[in-house]
Amino acid sequence: MMTPAMMTNERKIWEAVLLLVRRHGAAAVEIAHREAQRLRTGDDELTCVVWCWIARSTAELLRPIPGEDERVH
Repeated sequence: MMTPAMMTNERKIWEAVLLLVRRHGAAAVEIAHREAQRLRTGDDELTCVVWCWIARSTAELLRPIPGEDERVH
């Protein structure tokens, strides 16, 4: 079961993803990935984790073909 804090965090991630895609289009995936890579060497592990999540979510949003187990409406 998800707590309200988890839902808020997930919503904020998706809001960041949408903003990134609106600003950078298809390049958003690479930009998010680069930012996550840059933060891997730093001391702020939480920020790195958040950017990794943003990068994965951006790639998921912009994926042109649904996965085998995904339903298409």
